[in-house]
Amino acid sequence: MNNSSFLIIITLLFSSNIYSQQTITLKMCHDSAEVNFPLANQIEKFEQIEQLRQRNLSSKYFPTINFNAKGTYQSEVVTLSVNVPGVVFPEVPKAQYSANIEVNQLIYDGGSINAAQKVSKQNLLVDLQKINVDMYKIKEQINNLYFKCLLLQENTIILKLTYETIFEQKKVLISAVNQGVVLESELDNLNAEILRIEQQTIEITAAKTQVLKALEILSCFTIVNNAQLKLPSIINSKNTSFNRPEYLLFDNQSHLLDASIQLTQKKRMPTLGAFATGGFGMPGYDMFRDDIHGFFLVGAQFQWNVWDWKQTQREQQQLSIKKLIIEDNRELFNKNLSVEISEADLRKQKLIDLIEKDKAIIELQSKIRKRTEDQMNNGTQTSADFIRDLNSEKQARINLESREIQLLQAEVDELTLKGITNYE
Repeated sequence: MNNSSFLIIITLLFSSNIYSQQTITLKMCHDSAEVNFPLANQIEKFEQIEQLRQRNLSSKYFPTINFNAKGTYQSEVVTLSVNVPGVVFPEVPKAQYSANIEVNQLIYDGGSINAAQKVSKQNLLVDLQKINVDMYKIKEQINNLYFKCLLLQENTIILKLTYETIFEQKKVLISAVNQGVVLESELDNLNAEILRIEQQTIEITAAKTQVLKALEILSCFTIVNNAQLKLPSIINSKNTSFNRPEYLLFDNQSHLLDASIQLTQKKRMPTLGAFATGGFGMPGYDMFRDDIHGFFLVGAQFQWNVWDWKQTQREQQQLSIKKLIIEDNRELFNKNLSVEISEADLRKQKLIDLIEKDKAIIELQSKIRKRTEDQMNNGTQTSADFIRDLNSEKQARINLESREIQLLQAEVDELTLKGITNYE
């Protein structure tokens, strides 16, 4: 395999057409998931359900109209067995037919319907906020995939640089072999190392493709295999405010219980309604009429549950206890969040210290590799020694790049834990 063939291989493995290359950011993945992820589609569905519930509750203010019709035949009826000369008592007809319309109108419900509407609205807020909480977890998964892909991307770049270094050294070593300064076996060592780098590149490329596919599924954002991920830039890392969606969920759940307590109180209030019934049939309200005729009835009804054996009070106590449980959950969430933020701070400090050491190691490994490179060209060191020192430098650079990305991820993770998304 000649030099031009090696150059073609490395170009195909490490490079893409710059004009067709796709550049994506973490914010682009988040924004796409917020709009296109299946959970986001549930928001409109919950709102439609709430509209239907509100219409049903509002319809309770309207009159209810019921139509009834029936026909019966009795084998016997009430009769008067008193004999009065010259007087014929009417008989109740054995066949009875009637058709009537009954209208009921609520006049006063003690505020029960209005309280039920508030409970329904608060239920909607809880449902929507649960979606926001679940979507936030999706964003955390997107973050992990995004930074994992960034690590693979940076490793690919370092492999490319290592490949180019070996490729350039190979050209120098070919000249030295031709001059008889070094053995041809030293050139074989370089060729073998080039093949190993190509293998590593194939593995990293496949891993990156797999991670990009998972990222594409979660973000609902079309990502090509040669896409380049941009390092997130933090706008303001000193923001100490907390804006996690769980807090609003706790608040909405607590408000829902408050609204439910109000509803239980309203159910004890008196209600007033009017009703009217009009019909046509036989015998009607006059049990002794045996002709088909019209009839009607109007009236009003007042109801008040004066004593319910403290059922309402116990329901309110149950709801109050549930509010205490919500506060317990909030406190537990705060404690867990504090632990995670503390761990993120410690991880950041550890990475900062390690990065300083990585930079010093790279500087030393670079000197060692250059020294070995010169000695190999002079025939005093073997290509195996050069490859060993080159790999040590490569690993040091991979460590540095990996930790710098991990440090950025730790900063983004800390902001995410706080509910802050001021990064691009």
